[in-house]
Amino acid sequence: MKNIIKLIAFFLLVVPFLGSVASNAEAAEKQDLTDYAKKFIGVPYSWGGSTPQGFDCSGFLTYVYKEYGIQLPRTSAEQYAQGQDIDSEEMVPGDLVFFTTYKQGPSHAGIYLGDNKFIHASPQGIEIASLQSGYYKTRYLGAKRYIQPEAVASLAPLKKGQIGTVYIKKKITLWQRNNNNKLTAVRVLNPGEQYRVYDKDD
Repeated sequence: MKNIIKLIAFFLLVVPFLGSVASNAEAAEKQDLTDYAKKFIGVPYSWGGSTPQGFDCSGFLTYVYKEYGIQLPRTSAEQYAQGQDIDSEEMVPGDLVFFTTYKQGPSHAGIYLGDNKFIHASPQGIEIASLQSGYYKTRYLGAKRYIQPEAVASLAPLKKGQIGTVYIKKKITLWQRNNNNKLTAVRVLNPGEQYRVYDKDD
């Protein structure tokens, strides 16, 4: 609740004045969610695993999405049940794809990368596979969406102490107070940029 109040207070300052932002923030690096997921290629499979020491399929999805501030249900079945239904022709990178494998219903999942490829936690570890391969093609159940297409490429992982992200819609100047309590212009933020907001205590 404390962090939410701080974030609201930040927006109340930025929107009316468009002149200053919290000095305890830093510009965000843009990184595609799918590129972030690929960083874990080779991490071993672990039943029930949800950390870079070892992932199962739904644990991998949960971990990747959590880094972008999105909380997924923990199991493949729950992820399938709660996601937004989309047709296979509408899939974009970042959508989730589901399969029936060792039991009836959704029992396996991955993150769609585009070009009929997806990344997932297989028995061999995190790897990229094809939706057109014989095994997955015959077991494919469907796709679900948790992130709107226009937002996927602009997401950036949360950092320690971060309480939110501001998406710049109008050009504003970033100001910072020096030791003499005087404001100094640091840089101009342009439309389309993202800006991380941090808890001042961190």
